[in-house]
Amino acid sequence: MNEKLNYEDIVKSWVENFYQTMDYSNPYPGDRSGDEPNGVKIIFDGYGYNEETNEDDDESVLIFNVFIHKESTNDSEYPELKEAEFDTYKPDQEVKIIVNYYLDSNSFQVLPFEEGDTELDHEEIYKIIDALWQGNNS
Repeated sequence: MNEKLNYEDIVKSWVENFYQTMDYSNPYPGDRSGDEPNGVKIIFDGYGYNEETNEDDDESVLIFNVFIHKESTNDSEYPELKEAEFDTYKPDQEVKIIVNYYLDSNSFQVLPFEEGDTELDHEEIYKIIDALWQGNNS
């Protein structure tokens, strides 16, 4: 019997696999070198905030953005936007889920997308994530 996972566990597993397969010896913001499940886009966004330097240069915290498009399926790659829109988040078409990875404790924190600015229906997002998980793990 398969245990149903909540979306935070699913997203965490995607980012964990992405991190393990990326060229993380010296990641740079925008790095997409890790393995992504079909229908999902994951981007290394940078490092955590460092209170001592007042900069985002805390290399013990890695920040990832996970994008799920309203038309994502496990049968296809992530629906890429037009090249001019590549780096632009489209809250009416996709959801962005931010995940922090704390290297010191080897733990992940999935920030709730429900508190973000996506315009997509939250129930639909849950269904898309579950379908992507089921399709990529069958």
